[in-house]
Parts: sequence; C-alpha cells; structure tokens
Amino acid sequence: MSGKAISWTIAVPISLALMTTGCATKKFVQTQVNSVNHKVSQLQTKTNEEMAYLTNKQATDMSQVNERIAATDQRLSEVASTAEQAQGTASRAMESTQTNKDLIAGNTTAINTLQSSVADALNYQLVQKTDVMFAFDKSTLTPAAKSELDQIAAKAQSMPRTVIELAGFTDRIGSRAYNLALSRRRAEAVQRYLVQQKVPLRNIHIVGLGEEGPPENLAIEPSTSNGKPAGRELNRLARRVRVSVYGAGDITQGTASRSQQ
Repeated sequence: MSGKAISWTIAVPISLALMTTGCATKKFVQTQVNSVNHKVSQLQTKTNEEMAYLTNKQATDMSQVNERIAATDQRLSEVASTAEQAQGTASRAMESTQTNKDLIAGNTTAINTLQSSVADALNYQLVQKTDVMFAFDKSTLTPAAKSELDQIAAKAQSMPRTVIELAGFTDRIGSRAYNLALSRRRAEAVQRYLVQQKVPLRNIHIVGLGEEGPPENLAIEPSTSNGKPAGRELNRLARRVRVSVYGAGDITQGTASRSQQ
C-alpha cells in the first residue's frame, strides 16, 4: 500500500472520531444550557409570584390603615362635637341655676299646699241631711221631692269631692223581702234623678234597708198632736230615702231640710 493510501486510512478514522466527539460535546453543552434556563425560568416565575403577593398585601394593609385613620378622624370629630354640646349645656345650666332655684321653691310651696289639701280631702263632714218622701208602695219621685233634690244637686256641684249617701226605707206593710227590694228601688230613683242633674255617678252611694230604719232617726218632725208618731203617721214617715251629703275639707255642717209628700 502506498503512503498516500496509508495516510487516508489513518486520517479518515481520526476525522470521524473528532467529528463524533464534537457532536457529543455540543449536545452536552446544550443540555446543560437548557437545564440552567429551565431553573432560571422557574426562579423567575416564583419571584414574580412572591412580588405579586407582596404587592397585594401591601395594598390591603394600606387600605386597612386608611380605613382606621378615617374612623379615628370620625370619632375625633364626634368627640369634639359632643364636647361642644356638653359645654353649651353646662353654660345654659349655669345660666338657669337661679331660675331653677326659684322653681324649686315654688314647687315646694305647691307640694305643701297639695299635702294640706289632701289632708283636708280626707276629712269628710256632714253638710246636709234630707229625707225624700214617697207614697205608699211607690218608688216614683213627687214634685216636692224633685225640688228638694235640685237643691242637693246644686250644692254637690258647688263643692268638689262631694259624697252623697242614699239609704232607702219602707213601712212595715208587706213582706220583708218585698220591702227590701222596694227600698232599693226608691234609692235608685233618687240616684237617677241626681245623675240627670249632673251629679257624678261615682259620688253617689246607695243602699236599700227595707224596714230597718227606726222612725226616731227621721230628719222630719212628726205631725201628731202629742209629738209621737203613731199608726198611719209612722208608716208615712217610714216611706223615704235618707239623703246625706258629705263634703271634704273645712266645711261647716249644714242643717237638715225636709221634703214631704
């Protein structure tokens, strides 16, 4: 074999070996570069995410701080307004101190007067006593009885806190049960008439006593010759309603009046 052929024989394998080695090195380097680029990309992505989180957190924190500052300003404004109102109230209170003292003194006087009035109101006294007469077995008012009751109504309207007591009676003719009901009807007839004359119903108290009222307690004097009621006169005087008028306070007791059939 010639020298030239030998040279080609030796050169060709060497070139192939060099070419193979160069390709492998280039591929390795490319692989390393790609790996580094991937890691750099991951690091950059993570860094961007952390930066975005920090930015959002900072914005949220700043918003909360601004809200707290605004709330604090509002509270300070309210406190200042309240303090101003309190100062104005205190000023007005100081200005009206003397007026309040005068009012307190006046109220004390009024309370003492009221207490005295209440004490008087509890001291009821008999003002007038009247016997309103009825016909036998009747519970209707006669003209004379109405005239007497008109005077009673006028007196009751002229005095505050008047109390009127009506006690109905009958004679002894008839059963006790019937007479008890009749005495009640007579008292109710007087009560109705007084109410019609504007006397408050709450001021009138009634009771039917039937035959229980003794004639000796009549406000009307007997008209017999010997001064003692007898027989028919006793029965006539028993058919009545005793009207007792009570007034509150310092009232001079009145005298009994009379109304006959």
